[in-house]
Amino acid sequence: MRQAIMFRLVFFSYLISSVVAFSTPIVKRKNSTYEVSGLTVQEVRNQIDKLGPMHPTEKKRYDGITQWDLSWKYQLSRRGKIWIITSRAVKLNIKVSVPQWVDRDKASPLVQRQWKIYQSNLIRHEQGHVKIAMGAANAIDKYIGTYGGASSVEQMRANIERNTKLILERFRKFDVNYDKRTRHGAKQGARFPNNLAK
Repeated sequence: MRQAIMFRLVFFSYLISSVVAFSTPIVKRKNSTYEVSGLTVQEVRNQIDKLGPMHPTEKKRYDGITQWDLSWKYQLSRRGKIWIITSRAVKLNIKVSVPQWVDRDKASPLVQRQWKIYQSNLIRHEQGHVKIAMGAANAIDKYIGTYGGASSVEQMRANIERNTKLILERFRKFDVNYDKRTRHGAKQGARFPNNLAK
């Protein structure tokens, strides 16, 4: 009898885990550049200040920017007396924009090398934002995927919506603090000319 009960429990656990389909966040990333030109370092700096992407909330232009948008949906089904999640989809859209110096080959070899280092540091900084966005997507996907079941579908939906939004807010704060900590990448060498990144 005890073996039969154990078998039912194992089978029920397997049923729940097999119903919730394994998934990973769907990520769409778009990399873009904006063109800057100039024959001197200051001319290029002025172009970046003038043409750099606008931060959506700060309303200021920066050398580069990473914008990300996260959405999710899920399906619930009833199994006996409980409701469980039978499918989920988390979607992450990422847009990264950095400058491209179109007439860089006219500059001195030293300035070209400075630009190359700066651009590499800027891309590394933006990749930090991408990592935070991926962390948010994975955290929400994991939360929904491991939620379990509940007897009240209304309460279950309310809990999921509340907690996924809290997760998103937490990672948005990480994103803001990352820029504060690095001064939008300046402390990582993502400033041209880099003698301004002090």
